[in-house]
Amino acid sequence: MKKTLIIAAFVMACVWNNLSAQSLSTTSYSIGIPTGDLGEYISSASFRGIAFDYRKLVKPNLGVGFYAGWNVFYQEKPYDTYTLRNNAISGKQYRYTNSAPLMFATDYYLKPGNDFNPYIGAAIGGVYTQRATDMGIYRWEEDAFSFGLTPQIGFLYKVSTFSAISIAARYNMAFGAGDLDASQNYVSINLGYVFMGN
Repeated sequence: MKKTLIIAAFVMACVWNNLSAQSLSTTSYSIGIPTGDLGEYISSASFRGIAFDYRKLVKPNLGVGFYAGWNVFYQEKPYDTYTLRNNAISGKQYRYTNSAPLMFATDYYLKPGNDFNPYIGAAIGGVYTQRATDMGIYRWEEDAFSFGLTPQIGFLYKVSTFSAISIAARYNMAFGAGDLDASQNYVSINLGYVFMGN
């Protein structure tokens, strides 16, 4: 899979060098809402997230590029007896999950040229997930680098010639791999600033 990603990155870089189209660079604050196995481990929403997006407009209504992000999930669990790796331990538990996707992405813009421009998109690539559980002086860690998919829907609202604001909803899916057998999924709401350049 790593070889495929490297080849795809090289091909994409060659294509971009031959394009003179407009580009969109977005920095977003990301709020994460865990679902599935991640939601069972940590039920609290994450207010510690950031995302970066870059799209080159190969057509007025089609952008290709990449998506990178980082969401940190945290939850404090009450004093109880927990089973970890076939051991029963009593105490308070502190749970952490870091999710860092790096993906190739494409967006389809429904109203190119308009100030209000809704879009739909998808990304495909890899996700690094790290999970840690602290109890007293003990820490248990699990991690995985897995295949991921991220469909999204959102809109751009142009505020000047070279800038816009962006609001997007994404469903981040990281399939089971490594120490984590189950998918680590979450919904993210991204509020961003978009720089529009060439």
